[in-house]
Amino acid sequence: MSEKSFDVIVIGAGPGGYHAAIRASQLGLTVGLVEKDDGTGIGGLGGVCLNWGCIPSKSLLKNAELLNEMRNPEEWGFSFKEFKADISKAIDRSRAVSSKLTQGIAYLIKKNKIELFMGTAKFISSTKIEVGNEILTGGNIIIATGARPRSLPNLEIDKKLIITSREALELRAKPNSIAIIGASAIGCEFAYFFNAYGVDVSLFEIMDRLVPKEDGEISKELERQFKKQGINAFTSSNIKNVTKNKNSVTLEYDLKGESFSKEFDKVMLGVGIQPNTDELSLDNAGIQLDENGFIIVDEYMKTNVNGVFAIGDVTGKLPLAHVAFDQGILASEVIAGKEVQGISNYIDMPRCTYCSPQIASIGITEEQAIENKLNYSIGKVPFQVAGKSIAINDSNGFAKVISDSVTGEILGAHIIGAEATEMIGEIGMLKYLEGTNEELHRLTHAHPTLSEVIKEAAANTNNEAIHF
Repeated sequence: MSEKSFDVIVIGAGPGGYHAAIRASQLGLTVGLVEKDDGTGIGGLGGVCLNWGCIPSKSLLKNAELLNEMRNPEEWGFSFKEFKADISKAIDRSRAVSSKLTQGIAYLIKKNKIELFMGTAKFISSTKIEVGNEILTGGNIIIATGARPRSLPNLEIDKKLIITSREALELRAKPNSIAIIGASAIGCEFAYFFNAYGVDVSLFEIMDRLVPKEDGEISKELERQFKKQGINAFTSSNIKNVTKNKNSVTLEYDLKGESFSKEFDKVMLGVGIQPNTDELSLDNAGIQLDENGFIIVDEYMKTNVNGVFAIGDVTGKLPLAHVAFDQGILASEVIAGKEVQGISNYIDMPRCTYCSPQIASIGITEEQAIENKLNYSIGKVPFQVAGKSIAINDSNGFAKVISDSVTGEILGAHIIGAEATEMIGEIGMLKYLEGTNEELHRLTHAHPTLSEVIKEAAANTNNEAIHF
């Protein structure tokens, strides 16, 4: 076996891993990057996000958005003799988008003189790992191996009838019906996509509302919009029995005290993740895990073992790509000896769901404000207050701002509507600077823009909204 040494070894080339590797290289450190997947599995350069998650799914959701717009072409002054929607072409486009971006990551790795090793990494000790026939020694090691979809009892993923979002991204022949288990972001996004292409969608959620981690009013609005779109949403539901047939799956489920049974062509699971730690031989390095197998880290991404860091979904902190970005950069800067601020506040990081209407939130929900007995005020307005929403024929939804009643400091913001995910950054910056509701209200927003809904929501806190 050959041996090589690096200042930093990064295990996993997903969102957190490649950010960590590039930042370490920028800081003058020698970097070895390990990735076990060639892009045909669930990872690859760019990780799940670029290959089988964030990017290709948003490509498909754009197709769904355009398709829904074309449902009523006469409203836009269009007419078609014949209109066809080919789901296979949408899948092909999403794969092309993914390929283009992963090629960009390969270029960046080469540009930054990062040595790439393809294979599965296994710890020999806290400073040495084995990758195929190579032994790599690192002054520091960053674990960025991510996570994968979790199965449920009686719903073991077989990738044919019972699938995850990974397999859904390659379904070139649309099913007639699909059951989606779990109504968080992934479940809601795929429910919207499949429904747009005419699939009979049933969305099951064990909690009493859709997107259960969002503000309660957001959940109610999404459920109302999904109902209008023809998506069957079953909250407070419990899958009791599963029967796999030759070409379908029959689900028996309880819904508000009644029992039901329905047959589906496909069942898609979106019920959570499990960390990719089982193949790393972490015991050889003495790295501590929590009860769910996630790697325990402090605010500087340090594990309990000196010189070993962990970032991204494998930490279980907040499994979002943009969180992994920041964690990866932080870890490399800590290794390089830079004076940095650790990450301990995950509630003030943006959370986005890209169905239609889009959902974006940051900070606390109103339920959390009540639970914590905070003295808070609410400003809320419908999207219709922004003239542009009427102009683009997308005026569903609202913006809601929660602020401290005494200081005016923004505590949380929740948006459901057109381009909500593009607007949440404004609130994020304001919270980062400990800004107030008054500052959000007084800031001049361009007209006509959708972002005016945020300004009006802030103004409505004190009954000063002009258009509501």
